[in-house]
Amino acid sequence: MASRTFLQAGNYLYKVANRGISPKTALKQWSCCHKTQSRSISISHVLKKDDNAEGSTMTIPEPPSLVPADALNSPSIVDATEVLDKVGVTLNAAGEPCMASYGLGGMWPSGWVQHALEFLHANVGMPWWLAILAGTVAVRLALFPLVVKAQINAAHFSEHMPQFQRLQQNFNEAKAYGNKLEAARLMHELNDFMKKKDINPFRALKLPLVQAPIFMSIFFALRGMASAPVDSLRVGGLAWFQDLTVPDPTYVLPVLTCATLAVVMKVGVDTGSNAMANNPLASYFFKAIPVILFPFIMNFPTNLAWYWFCANSVSLLQVSFLKIPAVRQKLGIPVKREWTPEDLPGTKKGFVEGFKDSWANMKAVKVVEERKRADELQFRRAGMGPVPKTYKYDPTKSPPTAQNILAKGSETKS
Repeated sequence: MASRTFLQAGNYLYKVANRGISPKTALKQWSCCHKTQSRSISISHVLKKDDNAEGSTMTIPEPPSLVPADALNSPSIVDATEVLDKVGVTLNAAGEPCMASYGLGGMWPSGWVQHALEFLHANVGMPWWLAILAGTVAVRLALFPLVVKAQINAAHFSEHMPQFQRLQQNFNEAKAYGNKLEAARLMHELNDFMKKKDINPFRALKLPLVQAPIFMSIFFALRGMASAPVDSLRVGGLAWFQDLTVPDPTYVLPVLTCATLAVVMKVGVDTGSNAMANNPLASYFFKAIPVILFPFIMNFPTNLAWYWFCANSVSLLQVSFLKIPAVRQKLGIPVKREWTPEDLPGTKKGFVEGFKDSWANMKAVKVVEERKRADELQFRRAGMGPVPKTYKYDPTKSPPTAQNILAKGSETKS
């Protein structure tokens, strides 16, 4: 303890030597702030009086080495790697604790994402913001064939949009009026039409069904890294968002994320699913999604908001790239036919009118269902209750003969 205090006092005196403060005053200031547990240090322990010099000036001795030369090979000096191994910390290629040291990684899909990001950061040498961007680009490139297939299906489906919507509208009307026979006939006709033209609206769901688990895996991976938190994420950001473990205090990144999401929704509806584009209620719903999600995105860690912004930006670049005629011809994507509202059955209505029509259809279906239940109840009562009298004579008895009828008639005249 005394040798450590001696070194601390000597280092402090060296720091204040060039500030015009006398060693005695500096030592008093230091001793007031640093009380030793074993014993106090006197000035004579640190200052040595030079009796041979004129005026008996006080000189500061040369401090000894912090680690003596004979102690470098001492068994008491423990290797840092041994200490890290004892506490369960493993370093990656960048000299930082690996994901397993934080309890992350593993064999779940989110763990695979964390290992992939760690490889880009530690082995490739990318900062965290660039590693997230590179991982997003890699995922989008891997899904690019499915995007092309979705574009081909959308273009093929748009060629037969008027006929499909006409049959669908007739089927909905027959179903609303409760005409089961006509509804079954129209459903059979609609299925034959789809089979003949090789169209299926549910093919547009293939890409979202593949994207959903990937998005969730990346979401939970980044949220786990921010919650741990991974220490290097605190300085792995870019520009105004240096700390990737906390929400963006300026709200700039959440606003950019919601803005790009709104553009993706509009472009995706216009190019990927014409059925949704011609549905006014669906159109208003997609426009409201970014506004609904903003209160949640603003509280996300910055690494999540940054990933979502990168994913939206890459999606917009892909859609813009696929709009180039030369690219569409090279990939075999037919030109999507655009229809005017006059070409399609029915006219586009506003939100209020569309809501009123939907509400009227729901009420009509409810009335039909109630009428159906009333008919079934009446039929059940007629089958299980007493037989109503519908004959002039009791049908359970033998029918009257002609002579009986004539005799009864003569009796009535008399």
